Amino acid sequence: MELLSLNGLSHIVGVPKHTTSTWIEEFNMYVPKTQQQDDMYYLPEAIDVLKFIKKCKYQQYNKTDIEKRLADRSFPIRVESTIEDVQQAFDQGSYKENILTVMQTIGLTVSNVANQEKSILALQEEQARRAKIAEQQSEEINKLKQQIERLKYELTPGEKYEMKKDSFARLFK
Repeated sequence: MELLSLNGLSHIVGVPKHTTSTWIEEFNMYVPKTQQQDDMYYLPEAIDVLKFIKKCKYQQYNKTDIEKRLADRSFPIRVESTIEDVQQAFDQGSYKENILTVMQTIGLTVSNVANQEKSILALQEEQARRAKIAEQQSEEINKLKQQIERLKYELTPGEKYEMKKDSFARLFK
């Protein structure tokens, strides 16, 4: 798995480093990251998230709208970082805001899970539909093979008769 630095991520997304840093802070729970030793690195999935945020920012969406769109798009929320974010918020002290943040995080997580369950069900239904179509096509192919074999069998005696007829006709000319 290839990890990206903040500079690398900024370069790929095409925005300045300070902008990328700001977006990562604002939409922390959606940006997949990991810490190795004392440095923070970002997973390749962060590229898609930040490109989506960039698109939304250029379309003049505010932070709340972007968060809703991120939740609707079913970008995965990393549980480890969410727990760390909640713990950090509690450690900082403003409990009313922290509780609101926790509730929003839980709500988004539940919403995300529900969306993913719906997606899975839709994919399973589509897979079952396609399997049924494939089975029908397979049956149709088998029927056609049987018809071809029957036709070959029916044509064979006629061909032999014509060959014999032509042979006799040539003999008596």
